Amino acid sequence: MRQASPKVLGIAGGVIILVIVAIVLAVVLSNNGSSASSGSGCNGSGDGETLCVATGTPAVGSSTKKNAIGGPLPGAAAVATLLKGIPQNAFTLGNPDAPVTLTEYIDLQCPDCDAFETTEFAPLVNKYVRPGKLKIVVQPWSILDRTSTEFDSDRGQKATIAAAAQNKAFNFAQVLYDNQGTEGTNWMNDAMISNIAASVDGLKPQQLVTDANGPTTKQVINSITNFANSHPTEMTGTPTLYLAKGSGTPQWYYTGVPDLSSLEAAIDARLK
Repeated sequence: MRQASPKVLGIAGGVIILVIVAIVLAVVLSNNGSSASSGSGCNGSGDGETLCVATGTPAVGSSTKKNAIGGPLPGAAAVATLLKGIPQNAFTLGNPDAPVTLTEYIDLQCPDCDAFETTEFAPLVNKYVRPGKLKIVVQPWSILDRTSTEFDSDRGQKATIAAAAQNKAFNFAQVLYDNQGTEGTNWMNDAMISNIAASVDGLKPQQLVTDANGPTTKQVINSITNFANSHPTEMTGTPTLYLAKGSGTPQWYYTGVPDLSSLEAAIDARLK
């Protein structure tokens, strides 16, 4: 379990700006006017406050889609196969009328979230989500940016929220977790965001930036932060999981990486 940093009580910052010029894809991120880059800034500013990384424009079709490293990131094809045909609506994966709901509060740079998402997510999807027994609701939460110069959690949160506006949140998050960097190293840079976006078929970069910078993203961040602040005894780290049966109120299930068999037993109990 990764515990919240002192920064969690603040509203997560960070702005994602994406610019496409001819065949160049540029992803620009900032965090309330500051960034984690020590390199040159955009437009020759060189101030380190604005990050810009150019990557090749993705070609059409998953088999030829390109990113900065010349192809889809590792795991992208497996993620596409896993989620193919399963409905996604904003932050929800699966049949909207599924009898059980699993809500997951995750931090995109959290190693424990990575362990959960890369080992337990796929079995849950195959066993419960695809058959229509379970829907999963993702809530990106930023808690691990522990200093004023760390922005990985903020950036991951905003990018995932923006991907949700295109019904691609789960694709984006799963590819990210398959390629997660080391916590606290500012690995969630422009190149990484560019490569993840380019590895998710159908994700529109221009819409991503519009949504990331729009008021809806801020509202979602505020809502998640407010929920965490109002449930301090439950929301102590990530991942935090809630289960609900039917239209019932979600009940806290676990904070940390759960035992898969125990989680499945809890889901089975609510299916009865």
